[in-house]
Amino acid sequence: MAATMNFFRAQDDARGRTTKLVVLLVLAIIVLIGGLYALAVVGSSKVSRGGTLDWWQPGLFLGTSGVALLVIVAGSLIRMSALSAGGASIAIGLGGRRIPGRGASPGERRLLNVVEEMAIASGMPVPACFVLEDPGINAFAAGNNPKDAVIGVTRGALDLLTRDELQGVVAHEFSHIGNGDMRMNLRLIGAVAGLLALTQLGYLLIRIAPRGRDGAKVGIPMMAAGAVVIVFGLGGVFFSRVIQASISRQREYLADASAVQFTRNPLGLSGALQKVARGSTVPVAARAPRDRFEKEDEEDGSPNLGFAQSEAQHMFFSSTPGFWDTLFSTHPPLADRIRRIDPAFDGKLPTGPLARVSDEAEAPVSRLGGAAPAAATPVPAPTRAPTNLEIQEAVQFNGRFPETLRDALAEPIGAMGLVFACVLSLDPATRARQLASLDELAGGEVTRETQRLQPILRALPPGFRVPALDLAMPALRVLSPVQRATFRDALARFSASTEDGLVGLLVQGAVRRYLELPSPIAGRDLLTLAQHHRLVLSAVVYASGESDEGHQAAYAKACQSLGLTLDLLLPAAAIDLAKVDDSLACLAKLPVPARRDFVRACGVAVLSDGQAEPREVEILRAVADSLGISFATGLKA
Repeated sequence: MAATMNFFRAQDDARGRTTKLVVLLVLAIIVLIGGLYALAVVGSSKVSRGGTLDWWQPGLFLGTSGVALLVIVAGSLIRMSALSAGGASIAIGLGGRRIPGRGASPGERRLLNVVEEMAIASGMPVPACFVLEDPGINAFAAGNNPKDAVIGVTRGALDLLTRDELQGVVAHEFSHIGNGDMRMNLRLIGAVAGLLALTQLGYLLIRIAPRGRDGAKVGIPMMAAGAVVIVFGLGGVFFSRVIQASISRQREYLADASAVQFTRNPLGLSGALQKVARGSTVPVAARAPRDRFEKEDEEDGSPNLGFAQSEAQHMFFSSTPGFWDTLFSTHPPLADRIRRIDPAFDGKLPTGPLARVSDEAEAPVSRLGGAAPAAATPVPAPTRAPTNLEIQEAVQFNGRFPETLRDALAEPIGAMGLVFACVLSLDPATRARQLASLDELAGGEVTRETQRLQPILRALPPGFRVPALDLAMPALRVLSPVQRATFRDALARFSASTEDGLVGLLVQGAVRRYLELPSPIAGRDLLTLAQHHRLVLSAVVYASGESDEGHQAAYAKACQSLGLTLDLLLPAAAIDLAKVDDSLACLAKLPVPARRDFVRACGVAVLSDGQAEPREVEILRAVADSLGISFATGLKA
């Protein structure tokens, strides 16, 4: 497939153009502030001895630039705060309805399966799914980060797209999540809102300017200053929106290229785009966002979208073409997008009505293959998108996932029960203490669910616990603050089972990170970064089950990958799981590149013998989850 599309080069090109456009936006804001200062100098008419204007007036510069920056930053922060309530709030504001785990229609069940498969294959949290009751074909991703991300699709996408096409669209939206586009869009919206606030300051100056003869000396300069601020502010808004649209188009190219890399099936995404070209592309929700995205016109009550509509457009899979496409369109032309991922495309967009796809229920095991083997398989190479084989394995995982567990994960009680079942000890005495503590804190219903699910979970093949945990996240995210606090306290008291100590510990850490729960270990960090690396790497190496010689070799390769000269491998008796948890919490505070490097080093340790057992892959994936790094897209081989 690489012969038809060089998606790696396409991704690099899109990222490079995005960086240049962001720099251009920053320069535009600097030029705007400089222009306001220059006009302020001219307006002050302060002339130097040589008869020329005194262009450097520190007081005037600080006053002008300070006020402009204050207004821009305040306007930006206010708007970003209004839009940062989380993906679910944005989806509901756009008219979306959450798809329940139970009672979903066949088309909705197919979407849930595809989203779960993509999340399992990529190692990303499973986003909640929403449907917009609109006949057009479209989709969107919303949220501040992968933990609170949601994916929404229109009813038309569910009814008119085949499974492969829907998979291409979902992969496109996952790419937006993985590439951080939601966070970038939020910041771009904030920048535009800040410049728009500058124009509002200009209007305010004109409104409050004194009128009449008595106020002429003050009023006229104020109105003139207001007019200048309005002109510069509108100019800044114009150019920033042009740059914002250009950035959005580059991110669409990047998401398309990433989706093709993700699925290795360009025909699925190409087919979806061609179907988009044959029908209405902008959902009613995008044309008329509700709640806080919508304002009523004071005269006739009709929706007055303006800026809100431009905010919503960038989130969708496609947008309606118009006269200003070349400047303000947030999406590239459909023909160009199709041509980039499918060079065989002749440039002619199809026409005619679309046929509804079959509503038959999803098969328990996908047509892509049978049961996944339990034998050792190569671990996915960290920091690239999963291969088609890995997606097939994720599909097969879904097919082998018991319906009893799937039904349990549809509700918060069942999801909590699964988490506790993951770390419930097999030792009768330890298990009794854990269950007594759980019954005291969380209640009998959660305790009974934990006891019911543990044997089912233990009967699954090795390596299934962490992916199952990913599937539990959507239900856990709807817990109320009180329920989260109770869940946190119960999880903090739970001790990992002796036979699976590291995996249990990592499961707890991943859940705390997903739900933003504080770590139960609170103390002063007395270890250096190198010591944190040494402790966690040693724990991972011992958990891999190699021989003593293999342990030393794996540890040495991991240290070499990090480019560090660390001390010798810690003795197994010196591995304290509580301290490992503390070290993981400290490592999770590092910048993303440093966390990626460390997870990559863990992968090197696991792969030191050329292959990874399912349990080793589970440990590596759990480490990545604990550090907030996507297992498949956050690591580089």
